[in-house]
Amino acid sequence: MERANLDRRDLLRLLGASAGIAAGSAVIGGRTAAGQDATPTTERAGNLLIGKAQEAVGLDPALVTAASSFQIIAPVYEQLVAFDAENQPYPELAAEWESPDDTTFIFHLREGVTFHDGRPLTAADVKYSFDRILDPDLASPWLTQFEPIESIEVIDDRTVQLNLSQPYGPLLATLGANYAAIVPADEAIDLATTMVGTGPFALDTYTQDVETALHANPEYWDDGLPRLAELTYRIMPDEASRLAAIRTGEINLTSLANPTAVSLASREEGVQVVSQETTDYYLLGFNTQLAPLDDVRVRQAISLAVDRQALRDAVFFGEGSMTGPIVPTLGDWAVPVDQLPFATADPARAMELLTEAGLESGFELSIMASPLYPEFISIALVLQSQLQAAGITVVLDQVEWGTFIERWLDRNFTSFVSFNGSGNDPDRALYPAFYTGGSVNAFQFSDPEVDRLLDEARFTFDVEQRREVYHQIEELVAEAAPALFLSTRMAYFALGTNVQGFAPTPVDTWDTLKRMTLA
Repeated sequence: MERANLDRRDLLRLLGASAGIAAGSAVIGGRTAAGQDATPTTERAGNLLIGKAQEAVGLDPALVTAASSFQIIAPVYEQLVAFDAENQPYPELAAEWESPDDTTFIFHLREGVTFHDGRPLTAADVKYSFDRILDPDLASPWLTQFEPIESIEVIDDRTVQLNLSQPYGPLLATLGANYAAIVPADEAIDLATTMVGTGPFALDTYTQDVETALHANPEYWDDGLPRLAELTYRIMPDEASRLAAIRTGEINLTSLANPTAVSLASREEGVQVVSQETTDYYLLGFNTQLAPLDDVRVRQAISLAVDRQALRDAVFFGEGSMTGPIVPTLGDWAVPVDQLPFATADPARAMELLTEAGLESGFELSIMASPLYPEFISIALVLQSQLQAAGITVVLDQVEWGTFIERWLDRNFTSFVSFNGSGNDPDRALYPAFYTGGSVNAFQFSDPEVDRLLDEARFTFDVEQRREVYHQIEELVAEAAPALFLSTRMAYFALGTNVQGFAPTPVDTWDTLKRMTLA
């Protein structure tokens, strides 16, 4: 066996890049689209077979939130910009961009880019894609991230201008996210059931709960890519079966969630194991509008009753990092966990807070979790054990993944275990989730001071100011405890020994597919 541990990189702040998009900046462009060295090849070969734990929960980039969906759409769709392993932006569908002032951004599209159905990419497609997200009737969960865009103008076929209501620090991070994918300006295309993008791979067939087949885009604009001829995703919910399929060559690549399976795979001959710490984090989220969780003292008591280090050791064998509202994989945007309020276990103080809240006899807490992610159940069971000592009886509410997503979207839960993506900017980690009315604020959390500070950090390009403000926000969110931030998520993958070039980053796992080969 081989085990390749990709060293954790502290991601550079996006606005290390936004110094390059400040008012009056020079045109940005000129880098290769891959953002990495790629060996050109004129011959594509091989069908990479990927064992996928769960089916996509939707295919429309503007609507999906599930990692299982982003895994499939990532090689099909592209954005105006992309980010490399050091979290620096580089041109993707936009060949270059410029900013004559703090609220005007002009993007010049690449020549010769076509959608998979043959139609050319134009600025009208960019406008259509972003206008969809901004349309309240679509109810995109990513509307919050696009709201600072006041209008989108088509200057000509290859030039689009974004007009902002005020300076927006996370602009490039937003435009580089999977949900900002550019789709054709064609209402007739049902993006819920098919995929038409500009990416390195195009859709062949999609059979719900069975298989999704993609083929290399023969007209792909980035010379020499992709290097594979085909990608095939096979739905295989059982992790042990997926690992066995790696050994036999039935599949070439799969993700692993269970630390026991990772340990087993590491000892297998003919199996590579790759691990990467991500900018995702595990959490116990609360519905702050339901009693008794509407009482901050109760949420704080739960936070103090949880020994995060013991949980991380039990569930993840000590891998990953302790985290607060901003993950340490985002570098010094994050406040060290030991400096955050209510983040260190203190069972005695937890009992005092419950008594103050009138719950000295304890209470029952329902935790929703899906067994599709085995670690969610493991986390819930450890929480069940730890909270029992504080008189809190945990009832585990196990539901299948589609039901979990539906209930999460409907805010139909008491609490839940899941993971959340932080993306490549702290705004992505905090604003949609904790701003009043934020598009993924399933916690229904609302705090005027947090809102004010989130706006202050969002609407400036000053890196130092943003960092200082985010540190204040982290402390306030940790104190209010709309969620318990448990640990960063480690991504584990099992690969056949014939798989070459798989190089996930903390932010993006699947961009690497277009550079991969099979020996």
